[in-house]
Amino acid sequence: MVTTARGYPRFLPTLTEVVRAPTPVLVPQEPVEPTPDPAVLEAERRQALVERMRAHILTAIDDKVQDVVAAAMLEQVDLIGERLRRQMDDMVRESLEAVAARLRAELEVLVDDAVDAVLAVPAPPTHDELQTEPGV
Repeated sequence: MVTTARGYPRFLPTLTEVVRAPTPVLVPQEPVEPTPDPAVLEAERRQALVERMRAHILTAIDDKVQDVVAAAMLEQVDLIGERLRRQMDDMVRESLEAVAARLRAELEVLVDDAVDAVLAVPAPPTHDELQTEPGV
């Protein structure tokens, strides 16, 4: 048989010919995994969602805690600074008062000593005393 323009094959098997199928190549079968249970898949999906949410929330909480702690620390530093300023003012005032009291006491002693020294020196004779003295 010759092929025509329609594209028939040149030889066609007849009904009396035996057509043998090619021998199948044996491929070792991989063990078929059972289809996972939808409930298990849903539980795993929910657990993964919970873990992602927990990580996100922990990050947000850490940021918030850092902000709150920083604000509280600044507030405490301001309060401590003000208290220290007041204490330093009180200490300086007390020190100045103590120095002033000591200087007053030393000045009083110096004045008393000067007055005593002036009173201890005999007064020079006055003009009237000089004229009443015999021998002058």
